[in-house]
Amino acid sequence: MAPRIALLALQKYGKKALRPTFNVDTQRWRKPIISPRLGAKLRKEAIRTGSYATGGLWDPVWDVKEPKVGALRAEKGRSRDRNREIRATKIEEKMKGMDAKIEEYRKAERGRKPEKGVETLLKRLTARIK
Repeated sequence: MAPRIALLALQKYGKKALRPTFNVDTQRWRKPIISPRLGAKLRKEAIRTGSYATGGLWDPVWDVKEPKVGALRAEKGRSRDRNREIRATKIEEKMKGMDAKIEEYRKAERGRKPEKGVETLLKRLTARIK
């Protein structure tokens, strides 16, 4: 059997007895009159005895929990989605003059290669012997 004080508090305050309260003067939260564990015990006892929704021990209105309201802001999303326009402009800027840069690179690579001929063949063969 649940404590009599808890039953009296439920009859007097209803749902407020199960919720913590904020004291404006002290700027602090107060514990609920009935602890969550005792409230669960009372609810289970009401269900067991059959006085759940009949105006006995427990009223079903006390079961409803208030939904939590989160911060109302836009979703963060993926980094690649957020930075897509910035990335596209960077790529466009870097692509300007890219044909000339590629041609310059290819010329430089061709210049690095030794010319074909007898001299390069002899140099290569003598380098292997040493």
